[in-house]
Amino acid sequence: MTTETDWDKLSDEYFEHTPDIIGETIRPQKAITMDDLDDIFARRPLAENPRAKADVLYKAYLTADMDEQVHAQATKEHIGKSALIRKALAAYLAANKTQPTMA
Repeated sequence: MTTETDWDKLSDEYFEHTPDIIGETIRPQKAITMDDLDDIFARRPLAENPRAKADVLYKAYLTADMDEQVHAQATKEHIGKSALIRKALAAYLAANKTQPTMA
């Protein structure tokens, strides 16, 4: 009795049960930093530019409906709720940029 393994057959069997890779592979064009590793382990997408540190705390009250929407959108984008709110505020401020008024 021989115990030779048919590697081609075995490979085909494994291939049939291997799931497809979902999404694309991202290869960063810069050296990976500790902040990048934090983002990777938190399942956040890597930024092209270094992330600005958020050091100032603002407290805002949201309605229950807004909280549900924030939670759903943050989950969809794979970012934290605070990051989503910062992103939304930055977009709002950029869209509503006006010249300072003289008082």
